[in-house]
Amino acid sequence: MDIVEEIKVCAMDLSVPIMKDETRDVLLSCIRSFPCRKILEIGAGIGYSGTLMLRSLPEAFLTTIEIDAFSAEIAGRFFEKAGLAKRVRLIEGDVTEIITMMDARFDFIFLDGPKGQYEHLRPYLINLLDDGGVIFADNVLFKGYVSDYYIRHKHRTIVNSLRAFIDNMKNAEGFVSELLDTGDGIMISKKTAAISHE
Repeated sequence: MDIVEEIKVCAMDLSVPIMKDETRDVLLSCIRSFPCRKILEIGAGIGYSGTLMLRSLPEAFLTTIEIDAFSAEIAGRFFEKAGLAKRVRLIEGDVTEIITMMDARFDFIFLDGPKGQYEHLRPYLINLLDDGGVIFADNVLFKGYVSDYYIRHKHRTIVNSLRAFIDNMKNAEGFVSELLDTGDGIMISKKTAAISHE
Protein backbone atom coordinates (compact mmCIF):
# COMPACT_ATOMS: atom_id res chain seq x y z
CA MET A 1 0.00 0.00 0.00
CA ASP A 2 1.26 3.46 -0.89
CA ILE A 3 2.33 5.47 2.16
CA VAL A 4 -0.22 8.22 1.50
CA GLU A 5 -3.04 5.66 1.37
CA GLU A 6 -1.66 4.07 4.53
CA ILE A 7 -1.82 7.41 6.32
CA LYS A 8 -5.40 7.92 5.14
CA VAL A 9 -6.41 4.50 6.47
CA CYS A 10 -4.69 5.24 9.77
CA ALA A 11 -6.50 8.58 10.01
CA MET A 12 -9.82 6.85 9.45
CA ASP A 13 -9.05 4.19 12.07
CA LEU A 14 -8.06 6.82 14.64
CA SER A 15 -10.80 9.30 13.65
CA VAL A 16 -8.13 11.90 12.94
CA PRO A 17 -9.27 14.58 10.46
CA ILE A 18 -7.19 15.09 7.32
CA MET A 19 -7.69 17.50 4.47
CA LYS A 20 -10.38 16.93 1.89
CA ASP A 21 -9.29 15.63 -1.52
CA GLU A 22 -10.31 18.85 -3.27
CA THR A 23 -8.22 20.86 -0.81
CA ARG A 24 -5.29 18.50 -1.39
CA ASP A 25 -5.49 19.15 -5.13
CA VAL A 26 -5.43 22.93 -4.66
CA LEU A 27 -2.55 22.69 -2.17
CA LEU A 28 -0.38 20.58 -4.45
CA SER A 29 -1.15 22.76 -7.47
CA CYS A 30 -0.18 25.82 -5.41
CA ILE A 31 3.18 24.50 -4.16
CA ARG A 32 4.13 23.23 -7.61
CA SER A 33 3.47 26.62 -9.19
CA PHE A 34 6.64 28.22 -7.80
CA PRO A 35 10.04 27.01 -6.50
CA CYS A 36 9.03 26.24 -2.92
CA ARG A 37 12.00 25.07 -0.83
CA LYS A 38 11.31 25.97 2.81
CA ILE A 39 7.90 25.00 4.16
CA LEU A 40 6.38 25.74 7.55
CA GLU A 41 3.37 23.67 8.52
CA ILE A 42 1.15 24.61 11.46
CA GLY A 43 -0.59 21.38 12.48
CA ALA A 44 1.28 18.24 11.44
CA GLY A 45 -1.53 15.87 12.40
CA ILE A 46 -0.27 12.39 11.61
CA GLY A 47 1.84 13.54 8.67
CA TYR A 48 -0.62 13.38 5.78
CA SER A 49 -0.23 16.88 4.31
CA GLY A 50 3.49 17.02 5.14
CA THR A 51 4.10 13.78 3.28
CA LEU A 52 2.13 15.00 0.27
CA MET A 53 4.07 18.25 0.08
CA LEU A 54 7.51 16.68 0.46
CA ARG A 55 6.79 13.97 -2.10
CA SER A 56 5.70 16.65 -4.55
CA LEU A 57 8.79 18.79 -3.90
CA PRO A 58 11.93 16.61 -3.76
CA GLU A 59 14.17 19.57 -2.88
CA ALA A 60 11.98 21.02 -0.13
CA PHE A 61 12.52 20.94 3.64
CA LEU A 62 9.59 20.94 6.05
CA THR A 63 9.33 22.39 9.55
CA THR A 64 6.08 21.17 11.09
CA ILE A 65 4.53 21.85 14.48
CA GLU A 66 2.06 19.59 16.31
CA ILE A 67 0.69 20.06 19.81
CA ASP A 68 -0.68 16.53 20.26
CA ALA A 69 2.09 14.15 21.35
CA PHE A 70 0.34 11.04 20.06
CA SER A 71 -0.24 12.53 16.60
CA ALA A 72 3.33 13.85 16.48
CA GLU A 73 4.72 10.40 17.26
CA ILE A 74 2.68 8.80 14.48
CA ALA A 75 3.67 11.56 12.04
CA GLY A 76 7.33 10.94 12.85
CA ARG A 77 6.91 7.24 12.12
CA PHE A 78 5.24 7.94 8.79
CA PHE A 79 7.95 10.41 7.77
CA GLU A 80 10.54 7.73 8.56
CA LYS A 81 8.65 5.05 6.65
CA ALA A 82 8.26 7.35 3.64
CA GLY A 83 12.01 8.07 3.65
CA LEU A 84 11.37 11.76 4.33
CA ALA A 85 12.64 12.12 7.90
CA LYS A 86 15.91 13.82 6.86
CA ARG A 87 13.88 16.60 5.27
CA VAL A 88 11.60 17.17 8.25
CA ARG A 89 11.97 19.07 11.49
CA LEU A 90 9.03 17.90 13.62
CA ILE A 91 8.40 20.11 16.65
CA GLU A 92 6.02 18.95 19.35
CA GLY A 93 4.39 21.75 21.30
CA ASP A 94 2.00 24.70 21.33
CA VAL A 95 2.41 26.77 18.17
CA THR A 96 1.29 29.96 19.96
CA GLU A 97 4.42 29.66 22.12
CA ILE A 98 6.81 28.21 19.54
CA ILE A 99 6.02 30.77 16.84
CA THR A 100 7.17 33.65 19.04
CA MET A 101 10.67 32.13 19.23
CA MET A 102 11.10 31.30 15.55
CA ASP A 103 13.38 33.39 13.35
CA ALA A 104 13.75 31.16 10.28
CA ARG A 105 12.33 32.29 6.94
CA PHE A 106 9.95 30.29 4.78
CA ASP A 107 8.61 30.59 1.26
CA PHE A 108 5.46 28.57 1.93
CA ILE A 109 3.36 28.35 5.09
CA PHE A 110 0.56 25.81 5.40
CA LEU A 111 -1.76 26.90 8.20
CA ASP A 112 -3.96 24.08 9.48
CA GLY A 113 -3.69 24.41 13.24
CA PRO A 114 -6.16 25.67 15.87
CA LYS A 115 -8.75 27.74 13.99
CA GLY A 116 -9.36 30.07 16.91
CA GLN A 117 -5.67 31.06 16.81
CA TYR A 118 -5.40 31.98 13.11
CA GLU A 119 -5.68 35.71 13.75
CA HIS A 120 -3.28 35.56 16.70
CA LEU A 121 -0.71 33.72 14.56
CA ARG A 122 -1.14 35.96 11.50
CA PRO A 123 1.46 38.69 12.30
CA TYR A 124 4.07 36.10 13.27
CA LEU A 125 3.51 34.14 10.06
CA ILE A 126 3.76 37.30 7.97
CA ASN A 127 7.13 38.08 9.57
CA LEU A 128 8.42 34.56 8.86
CA LEU A 129 7.42 34.65 5.18
CA ASP A 130 9.91 35.55 2.46
CA ASP A 131 8.97 38.02 -0.26
CA GLY A 132 7.10 36.13 -2.96
CA GLY A 133 6.05 33.48 -0.46
CA VAL A 134 2.56 32.15 0.19
CA ILE A 135 0.40 31.54 3.24
CA PHE A 136 -2.09 28.75 2.51
CA ALA A 137 -4.74 28.69 5.26
CA ASP A 138 -7.17 25.77 5.37
CA ASN A 139 -10.64 25.53 6.95
CA VAL A 140 -11.12 29.30 7.05
CA LEU A 141 -14.88 29.04 6.46
CA PHE A 142 -15.23 26.57 9.35
CA LYS A 143 -18.13 24.38 8.22
CA GLY A 144 -19.89 27.39 6.75
CA TYR A 145 -20.25 29.14 10.11
CA VAL A 146 -17.97 32.01 9.07
CA SER A 147 -20.43 33.14 6.39
CA ASP A 148 -23.54 32.64 8.58
CA TYR A 149 -25.28 35.70 10.00
CA TYR A 150 -26.07 33.96 13.27
CA ILE A 151 -23.16 32.45 15.17
CA ARG A 152 -23.77 29.74 17.74
CA HIS A 153 -22.32 30.71 21.09
CA LYS A 154 -19.94 27.73 21.23
CA HIS A 155 -18.43 28.69 17.86
CA ARG A 156 -18.32 32.47 18.38
CA THR A 157 -14.64 32.79 19.35
CA ILE A 158 -13.43 30.63 16.46
CA VAL A 159 -15.69 32.31 13.91
CA ASN A 160 -14.75 35.83 15.01
CA SER A 161 -11.06 34.91 14.84
CA LEU A 162 -11.42 33.48 11.35
CA ARG A 163 -13.41 36.48 10.15
CA ALA A 164 -10.71 38.81 11.47
CA PHE A 165 -8.01 36.66 9.85
CA ILE A 166 -9.75 36.73 6.46
CA ASP A 167 -10.41 40.49 6.58
CA ASN A 168 -6.91 41.35 7.74
CA MET A 169 -5.21 39.13 5.16
CA LYS A 170 -7.35 40.66 2.41
CA ASN A 171 -6.21 44.11 3.50
CA ALA A 172 -2.64 43.25 4.51
CA GLU A 173 0.06 45.55 3.16
CA GLY A 174 2.18 43.84 0.52
CA PHE A 175 -0.17 40.87 0.06
CA VAL A 176 -2.58 39.67 -2.59
CA SER A 177 -5.15 37.25 -1.15
CA GLU A 178 -7.82 35.00 -2.60
CA LEU A 179 -10.61 33.26 -0.67
CA LEU A 180 -11.83 29.97 -2.13
CA ASP A 181 -14.88 28.00 -1.04
CA THR A 182 -13.11 24.75 -1.93
CA GLY A 183 -13.35 22.12 0.79
CA ASP A 184 -13.92 23.92 4.09
CA GLY A 185 -12.59 27.21 2.75
CA ILE A 186 -9.05 28.15 1.68
CA MET A 187 -7.29 31.50 1.94
CA ILE A 188 -4.26 31.85 -0.33
CA SER A 189 -2.18 34.96 0.36
CA LYS A 190 0.95 35.84 -1.61
CA LYS A 191 3.51 38.28 -0.23
CA THR A 192 4.26 40.49 -3.20
CA ALA A 193 6.55 43.05 -1.59
CA ALA A 194 8.61 43.85 1.45
CA ILE A 195 6.46 45.23 4.27
CA SER A 196 7.30 48.56 5.81
CA HIS A 197 7.46 48.64 9.61
CA GLU A 198 7.78 52.42 9.91
